[in-house]
Amino acid sequence: MSKSIIIVNEKYRESFNGLGADVLTPMEYILKYNTKDTKARVYNLASNMNYQEKGYYVSLLAAARRDKVFPSARCIQDLNDRRINKVISEDVSSMVQNKLKKLKASSFAMSVYFGKNLAQTYDSLAWELYRLVRAPMFRVYFENTGSSWEIKKISLLSLNAINEDHKHFVIEAAKDFISQNKYSKAPNKNYQYDLAILHNEEERQAPSDPKALQKFVKAFEKKGFKVSLIQNKDRPDVNNYDALFIRETTNVTHHTYRMARSAEIERLVVIDDPDSIVRCTNKVFLEQLLERLDIPRPKSVILDEKRYKEQRGKIQFPCVIKQPDSAFSQGVHKASDQDELDRIVESLFEKTELLIIQEFVPTDFDWRIGILGGEVVYACKYFMARNHWQIYKTEEGKIDEGGFASVDPKLLDDRVVKVALKVAKEIGNGLYGVDLKQKGDEVYFIEINDNPSIESGVEDKYLGAALYDKIADHFLNECNKRRGYNVEKV
Repeated sequence: MSKSIIIVNEKYRESFNGLGADVLTPMEYILKYNTKDTKARVYNLASNMNYQEKGYYVSLLAAARRDKVFPSARCIQDLNDRRINKVISEDVSSMVQNKLKKLKASSFAMSVYFGKNLAQTYDSLAWELYRLVRAPMFRVYFENTGSSWEIKKISLLSLNAINEDHKHFVIEAAKDFISQNKYSKAPNKNYQYDLAILHNEEERQAPSDPKALQKFVKAFEKKGFKVSLIQNKDRPDVNNYDALFIRETTNVTHHTYRMARSAEIERLVVIDDPDSIVRCTNKVFLEQLLERLDIPRPKSVILDEKRYKEQRGKIQFPCVIKQPDSAFSQGVHKASDQDELDRIVESLFEKTELLIIQEFVPTDFDWRIGILGGEVVYACKYFMARNHWQIYKTEEGKIDEGGFASVDPKLLDDRVVKVALKVAKEIGNGLYGVDLKQKGDEVYFIEINDNPSIESGVEDKYLGAALYDKIADHFLNECNKRRGYNVEKV
């Protein structure tokens, strides 16, 4: 049976009784309480949270016991680092400017209690700050620089430091938070773990279509997961789950990366993990990696604006121009002559300091090799869109796609498998789609995607439900490892 635990000093114990949680003092949790056979969420409201004090040890020991604790020991340390405050400030900047724009003061302090503020007008900002800070109670100090509001300091709050007039609100906020939290209730006996699938129903070229998402849900439920389909627009708290599966196009400057990073910090099993997002979404990184691995690929050169001017006139046509963070054919262009190349490059250098210019290798199709945990899980041929050099052709807001052919992974050319596995191994242990071109006896690496397409009737055409089962098995094995079980790979 899962539990919620509130840690408070003895004098506050009675105030927090009856909230649907066990109420313990710091020393009771440290010395007597062990949740080895349960899954507990610990809300640490101890009054002494500095390094080596009792409250700090509650958070430290909770992590060792595999309880989810708020704030974590890492959070306690991080909030002393001004660089962390700057990152948080940048993450919520647009919301901060919107919410505080009418304030005339030079500074402003906001208290956040279990994701809420006393003034309802600030509730959405309070919740967004909670999602980033991951502490039950804290105060954010804002400063007006003249052009914008910025976070200057974030401090954890103890019950001793809270105004008496606020304490009733804190208790009600805690009660509301815990009552809505699924971990405070007895879990369905058919489920071992909770998994969130992040998607965006408004995304035009989503990695998985609605039918595929439902196939994932069915496969995960068979393996003992309670599955929730979540969207960022609903402001979900991903750390309520044991695992996060991102089925939305990722980017380092995007909420997908921030959610993956938050999930990883809280030790969730997460695909795509932050490192994979960083590595796969940047073509400059990949070009240097391929150079080190000596992987065959179209001849490529990395250029800044100065070097482009030096190389201008030496580039052979046709050629392909790529932004470092291009994905799904967006940010990828083809130039047939010098004038066309100049126009494309001039436009792209307004967005990025580096570009990749690559030899054009025409083929009728691209291979997409799906790899999970170092093994090939699917293979698909993507054919070029009609009268176009890419798989996708976007024209006047319409997207035209070429055909496809799903293939038995066991029948793949060994050369194709070798290149795909070699690159994926350097990226990580997650789910990747490796794109390759095969021309005669030569296999050329094109790119690797951390969030590969898995659509109903396309990538799953050959394996069917078995593809979804393979991915669910991987998550199950990884969740079992996190819980400390000895597992054999399914």
